[in-house]
Formats: sequence, C-alpha cells, structure tokens
Amino acid sequence: MRQVFIEFPWVHRAAPGEFLNLFKTYGRYEKLAMTSAIYNGGIDGEVAWVLSGLGAFAFQDARDNTHIFTLIPAGRMMGNVDGFSGRVVNVIDFALRETEVLLMPRAKLLNILREEPVMHAKHAQNVIDDHESDLEGMIATMTLPVEECIRRLLLSLILKDACRERLSEELPHTRLRTTEIPYALSNTEIASVVGATRVRVSQIMSAWEREGFILRQGKQRFVVPSLFENIYDWLEINRGPEPLIRHSRRKIRVI
Repeated sequence: MRQVFIEFPWVHRAAPGEFLNLFKTYGRYEKLAMTSAIYNGGIDGEVAWVLSGLGAFAFQDARDNTHIFTLIPAGRMMGNVDGFSGRVVNVIDFALRETEVLLMPRAKLLNILREEPVMHAKHAQNVIDDHESDLEGMIATMTLPVEECIRRLLLSLILKDACRERLSEELPHTRLRTTEIPYALSNTEIASVVGATRVRVSQIMSAWEREGFILRQGKQRFVVPSLFENIYDWLEINRGPEPLIRHSRRKIRVI
C-alpha cells in the first residue's frame, strides 16, 4: 500500500477567495464561544466562513467520546458539504477556540451555485480537496505510528496556508524556522486528532523536549524544524519502507 501526502492531513486547504465576498454580502457575523456548534444539516442549515480562531469536525463514538478528524483554521468553510446535500449527519462542526464566523443560509449558497457555474465548479473542487485531506488524516491515524502522526499534524498546521507540494526530504527543514505549536494545541487535543491517548502523547512530547525538538518558554511550546527532517512522500526513491509480506507456510498440494 502506498501512502502519499501531497496534501496535508487533518487540515483543509484555504477555500477559494471569491466565496469570502459572498459571505460578506449575504452572511451575518457571529462570535462562537469555545465548543459552540454550527447547525448546518437539514433544509434550514447554515454554512460558515471562518474569519479567526479554530473550528473542528468531530464525531462521538458509542461511549460518547469525541474524536476530532479535521481542524478548520481561518479562511476555510464549515458546513458546506452538509449544506450542499441538506442531510443531517453524525458529525459535529464546532469551535475548538473562540471563533469568529460569517454564517450564510444554505439555501442562499445553493441558489448562487446554481446560477454561477464557475463558482459551482470551484466549490465542488474545494469539497473534493477537503475530503482528500480528511481521508489522508484517517489513513495516517490508522497506519502510522503515533509519533509520525503528531509530526505530520504539526507540519500540516504550520504549512496550512503554504502551496501544497509533495513532501520531500528537503521541503520541511529548509523553509521553516522554530515555530510555536499552532493554536497552542494541548496534548489532549492532539490525542483526539491522531487517535491516541493523552498519556501517550504526553510521553512523546516530553521525549521530544528532552531531545531538543520541542522548546518550552513558560506555557508556550515551540517546534524546531529538525523534527520534520524525515517526513517525506513514500514515493521518494529509496526512501520508503519495504512492504511487509507474510508468506504462507502451507504447502501447495499438486494433484
């Protein structure tokens, strides 16, 4: 199985800038308190443009534990997929931090998309890009070690507005500088995104502090670019791990 991270998992790319003008024209401003949810399903749902702060998509399992599978920084839309379909799904769109948004009725957005084929095509491509990012996050969570998931999450957030390129050996550490962990994500929040326990994430982050990959100044934590030196797309020549092939010991019976 090949894993490719041309996009950055867990973090959507910025939405087309033309949509911001639509939200300014037809939307209403609202400041969402931490954990406040956006209602975007059903025929009366709304679609949000994130102005500042940090939103998230999450679902709850059978034990009512919340699992975040996407982080939504400023310049992205929330609820545009549910708003487009009109269906109510078991996904919560909420503010992980105090977040400022512009809210537009889904009916208005749909009317604009029907009348503007170019905007409709850009919206469709944006939805596809968002789903690719979500899927890459899911693949990473299910197949990579926790340490690798955390490194990719931090890099995705740091490069969230950068041009999306295939990750190579040179990309991360030649263009970056020591950067504060975006949004001051806590170990509990990181654990919820990468599908690990808080204890395990705390152990990894503490080890990185001892090794000099994470620097601490008071309550702030900073990431040193060398943490990302070995992040690469697995298509890089002679860089990817060999696939594990299990050979059966059963003898073939020839008749």
